Amino acid sequence: MRQNLIKKGDEHLRYEIREIVEIANEIVKRGVPMIWENIGDPVAKGESLPTWMKAVVEHAVREDRTYAYTATKGDLETRRFILEHYSDPRICTTEDIIFFNGLGDAINKIFANLPATARVIGPNPTYPSHATAEAMHHGGHHITYPLKLDDGGRIDLDILERTVAGDDQIVGILVINPNNPLGVVHPREDLEAVVRIAREHQCFLVFDEIYQHLVFDPSKIVRLAEIVGDVPSISMKGVSKEIPWPGSRCGWIEVYNAQHDANFLDYINTIVVSKMLEVCSTTLPQIVFPKLVTHPEFRGFLQRRLDKYRRRADQAIEIFGPCEVIHPVPPDGVFYLTATFDSARFPNHQSLPSQNQEVRAFLDALEAKNTLRRDKLFAYELMGSEGVCVVPLSGFASPHDGFRMTLLEEDEALYLDTCRRIRRGAEAFFRA
Repeated sequence: MRQNLIKKGDEHLRYEIREIVEIANEIVKRGVPMIWENIGDPVAKGESLPTWMKAVVEHAVREDRTYAYTATKGDLETRRFILEHYSDPRICTTEDIIFFNGLGDAINKIFANLPATARVIGPNPTYPSHATAEAMHHGGHHITYPLKLDDGGRIDLDILERTVAGDDQIVGILVINPNNPLGVVHPREDLEAVVRIAREHQCFLVFDEIYQHLVFDPSKIVRLAEIVGDVPSISMKGVSKEIPWPGSRCGWIEVYNAQHDANFLDYINTIVVSKMLEVCSTTLPQIVFPKLVTHPEFRGFLQRRLDKYRRRADQAIEIFGPCEVIHPVPPDGVFYLTATFDSARFPNHQSLPSQNQEVRAFLDALEAKNTLRRDKLFAYELMGSEGVCVVPLSGFASPHDGFRMTLLEEDEALYLDTCRRIRRGAEAFFRA
C-alpha cells in the first residue's frame, strides 16, 4: 500500500467474547465438543421464544410500514412509548431519544464523535465494546476506574474522583448499571456520588442501563433519570435483554439536559448527523417493541427468566464455593456470573491434559508464539481439556485474573456439569 492503512489505536481493537470462538472452533475441528459459555445469547443456549411473542412479530411483518424507512431518530410512536414508560419527560423529550442498530452502534458513535483528546473514563471490569471504542477514538489505551471486587463490585469513588480531577482531558464518566460482566447493581449513594463528581468537574455522564429490567430485586435498581439533576447525560437502553431477541440489533439512547450546555448539545447533534448518514435504524424491532413489553404474558415471562437466572447463579456459587481457587462475585441480576482466581494463594499454574494429541499440539504452538495473561491461558487450556468456552476476565479490561460464564443454559444437568468442569479445570490448572 502507498500509505499505512491502519490508523493509530486500531491495535486496541479487541472483543474477547467473540475472538475466543476462533480458538474454540480450531479445538472443535480437532475433535473436542464445546460447551459455549462465552456469549449472552439466550436463544443459542436453548431458550425458546414463546408463541405469543412470535405471533406479535408475525403480525407486524404483515404491516407495510415495517418494510419502510423510519425517522432517523426512530419511530415516533415508539419514542413516545419509551418517553412514557422508560424515561422521564421532565428531563427528556421524544427528540432526545435516538435509535441505533444495537447499543454497539450507539457506543461507536458516542465515542467516534468526540475529539481524540477527549476521554471518557469507564469501569474495570467493563464491557469490551466500551473500552475498545474509547481506546480506538483516542488512539491509545482506554482509561478506567476500578470496581472493588472484594466489596460487591462497588465503585472506587476515591480513585474515580482523583483521576477525573487530575486529568482535564476526561470529559465523560461511564457507568454500567447493572454491570456487565459482574452482574452487580450499584447502590444509590455511589451513583449519586458519581453524579456529583460529574457536576463539579463539568463532565457528562453515560449510563449503560440495558440490563435495568434484569434485576433479581427490582427495588435495588436506581436509574440515571432519578438522580441526574441538571448534569448533561446519556442513558443507553435496548431491546435484546429483557426480550430474548439479540438478533434484533435494536437499542436507543436517551439524552438528558442537553439544553443546559450548548457544547454538549452540539456534540449530540453530531451524533444525530452521523446517524442521518445511515438514514435510520432497522424499523421492525422498533415497531414491535412496545407491543411485546405491554403484552399480558410479558411480565410473567420475564419473571420466570429471572427466577431461572437467580437459580443458576446460586447453583454455580454452591459448586464453586468449596473451591479455594475460584471466587465468584454474587450477581444482583443479569445473566452472567464472574469469578476471580486467588492469585496470591496459588501463584503457580500448569497446562491441563488435552483430550487428544492434536489439540495439545495446537495449544502448544499457540501459547508458544503469544504472551498470554494467565486467565486467558486458563481459558485456552480449559477448552482443550474440559470442552468449555468461557471468557477470560482480562477480556473485560480487568487487572484481575478470572472468567465470565453465562446463566443461560436451559438444560440444568448440562449446566451443573459445566460448572463442575470449570471447577475441576481450575483446581488442576492452579495445582490447588
